Amino acid sequence: MEPSPMSATKRSSGAAPRIITDLLSSRLHNLAGLSAASASLRVQRKFGLTLLEWRSIGMLGAHAPLSLKELARRAALDKSYASRTVSTLIERGLIVSERSDTDARAVLLSLTKAGDVLYRQVIIDANVRNERLLSPLSPEQRKQLMEMLSMLTASARQVLDEERRAAAGEPIDETESPAPAVDAAMEQGDGTGLDLAEIRSLVSRLNRLVGGSGGA
Repeated sequence: MEPSPMSATKRSSGAAPRIITDLLSSRLHNLAGLSAASASLRVQRKFGLTLLEWRSIGMLGAHAPLSLKELARRAALDKSYASRTVSTLIERGLIVSERSDTDARAVLLSLTKAGDVLYRQVIIDANVRNERLLSPLSPEQRKQLMEMLSMLTASARQVLDEERRAAAGEPIDETESPAPAVDAAMEQGDGTGLDLAEIRSLVSRLNRLVGGSGGA
């Protein structure tokens, strides 16, 4: 059974996580999985797209023209998956590939007129779903959540960079910070309004909402 937001907050406040599901990374992974599952069902049901196809269309709708490599990077897809997805969308007349004007060896991808029409339909629906997901949060909580996610994303990139350097044999600083002290300090507040216990509670609430949304 999923722990209630209040019990999760109490258990994590002022103490290091005791079990794997208390870890922030575990909560975010669970939330991402639930969100992806409901999005996948929705775009398939309403628009006949797989989630990978929608990610590709969405990135091209926002950032075209893109090379296959850049599309794969932005959509967080393996290049082989991106290649197969793009081939399918080209066959469906939703994406077109063209030679670059500045580099004859480069192929750039963009949406066709039909692809752009579909993109505009799906992005409107995605915004409706996004609003449904965030509906339990106040405007201030939404602002705090986005700020926290930006900070955590930057921190995660730094950790990944350190692990890549360690894997390559470079020395890194592995000094551990005392987690309980960090939690306690954040709970007391430092004027930033960013509270680790609060983000854990928010993530738990979003997990519960997405899990019970039925693909909405």
